[in-house]
Amino acid sequence: MIQPRSSVQRMKPYNPPLEGRRGLLRLDFNENTVGPSEKVLGAIRKVSKEEICAYPEYVKFRKKLGKYLKVKPSELVLANATDEAIKIVVDTYTEAGDEIIIPVPTFPMFRFYGELAGAKIIEVLYNNDLSFPTEKIIKKINKKTKIVVLVNPNSPTGTEIPKKDIIKIIKKAKNSIVLLDEAYIQFFKASYKGLIKKFDNLIVIQTFSKAFGLGGLRLGYSISNEKNTKNLLKASSPYSVNSLAVIAASAALDDQKAVEEYVNEIDKAGAYFLRWLENFKLKYYPTKANFVLVNLGKKNKYIVKNLRKKGILVRDQSEKPLLKNCTRITIGTQKQMKRVATILGELL
Repeated sequence: MIQPRSSVQRMKPYNPPLEGRRGLLRLDFNENTVGPSEKVLGAIRKVSKEEICAYPEYVKFRKKLGKYLKVKPSELVLANATDEAIKIVVDTYTEAGDEIIIPVPTFPMFRFYGELAGAKIIEVLYNNDLSFPTEKIIKKINKKTKIVVLVNPNSPTGTEIPKKDIIKIIKKAKNSIVLLDEAYIQFFKASYKGLIKKFDNLIVIQTFSKAFGLGGLRLGYSISNEKNTKNLLKASSPYSVNSLAVIAASAALDDQKAVEEYVNEIDKAGAYFLRWLENFKLKYYPTKANFVLVNLGKKNKYIVKNLRKKGILVRDQSEKPLLKNCTRITIGTQKQMKRVATILGELL
């Protein structure tokens, strides 16, 4: 049997539970729980044969996205979701043996693509209260550091990184790329993409998979200065973002009201559900995203299993460092969260 390269042999497979989720209340992947706006669906229904059979075009959409983000189109690189955006950054800047600093627990694809590229992964544990370990990160930055990963707010913890700490790390890692993941920015409501004007080593990634409700169409992007963008484009596939994703995302940008209404609903539902957790005396961690990390105690796995039997999917995180007995629950609408509270209360 022909063996893969050594970095692949060393890797552990990443097997997210993606099958058998249709028709259930999906509170396990932090997706939009009501779907994209009618304008998006309408735009997809009108897709012509030519748009399907021809290779995608990006110039008009990149201009529209740049206007929405208040950046230049030349400061953007489109990607097949932020998964590919991460891969492009890693492929562009790392050689085998370079170090990538990753605060953990966090989104596993940073480690996945780092290991695939043959990089040395330096994991730094969050603080015990799940606050960001700024000083521990700074101490780890050295001449071998090629990328420092920051996720704000972080998943699965929901916690934020103070802006002053992000700047402190960017300055310390002046000879390294700082990769700032802002997947939940619509819920957090504070993007730090403006820092690309001041710092040459910052790359910000965002996505249409969460608040916009386009997870199935896979569209993300990176934001950085033009010099970085030119290098990222060299390592990018020219047509990895499909035409339907571009059409849907363009329509989504035309319907900001729908996104704002959804975010407002999630804010209200989140406030209700956190109050319910407090009344039930369940420990949870402060969150700045559309999910909450809850410590369900010794019944954690029992509850996750039985919620699924009741048609509700949540994400067990208990195998990750610092997260014993913890499960991440996506915040849906108020009606959805009342259903969750009722069933969760019965199981507890």
